[in-house]
Amino acid sequence: MSTPLTPREAALAAAQARLNPPPAPPAPAPPSGPRPLFAPAPRHTEKEERDLVLKFNRLLDRGIIRDNSYQDSADAVETLIKISTNILNSDDPKFRQLKASNGILQKKVLAVKGGHDYLIALGFRTQTADFTKTYIFLKSLRSVHELEIGTQILQDHNKLSNLQSRASTSAQSRVSHAQAEAARRAAALADIEADRDSVRLRAFREKVGREAREAREREEKEAEGEGDAQSSARREGVVSIEQDEDEDEDEDSGEEDYVGYAGGSGVNESYWGDGRRLDD
Repeated sequence: MSTPLTPREAALAAAQARLNPPPAPPAPAPPSGPRPLFAPAPRHTEKEERDLVLKFNRLLDRGIIRDNSYQDSADAVETLIKISTNILNSDDPKFRQLKASNGILQKKVLAVKGGHDYLIALGFRTQTADFTKTYIFLKSLRSVHELEIGTQILQDHNKLSNLQSRASTSAQSRVSHAQAEAARRAAALADIEADRDSVRLRAFREKVGREAREAREREEKEAEGEGDAQSSARREGVVSIEQDEDEDEDEDSGEEDYVGYAGGSGVNESYWGDGRRLDD
């Protein structure tokens, strides 16, 4: 059984231990075999991760979804997802270079408001060579990690499905609106045609009525003319009869005068009696 150390001996032993620390254990050997496609990304601080998520959400919500139609937004999101997943799932450099003249990229991403900004945020940069503009993804551990975050934001199930649903609803609404507009135009044309028919019918009726009225007026005028002619003929006939009667009366009166003053034949004596002539 060892004897306990005195306070002085214990202090000397502690000082000796500090001066001569035990050797460190050997470092583990690196694992053998092929390296993974992408090495683990350097850890971002919690604030950096949060800022990245906020940035991508803002670029998506305020840049793409707010300023474009639902169909254009859904097309842009699906195209960006395809671009980023091609890079994450393959080491082929062709997926990291996109010509700006590419038809799909031009129509579904660059022509959409906010599409260019989101592409830059995913890690792409523009380079121009031989008058050809190209989007190139600059591969690094940090850029790959940020690409993963941006892709995850794009792949958010609720947002993507909501966009697709709204795009479908919007398309149906456009079809319904087009059908309603076509029906409205057809009804308007039918009303116009009905108005034309009504106008034509009214004009025809007015024409028939006007012709009937004019014919009636002509008949009345002709009847009045015939009546006036008959009245005039009757008046002329009456005047002629009266004139004939007057002439007959005048002739009778002359004969009576002649008979009353005939000579003293004694046959027709004067109404004044049988007096003598003045020269007798």
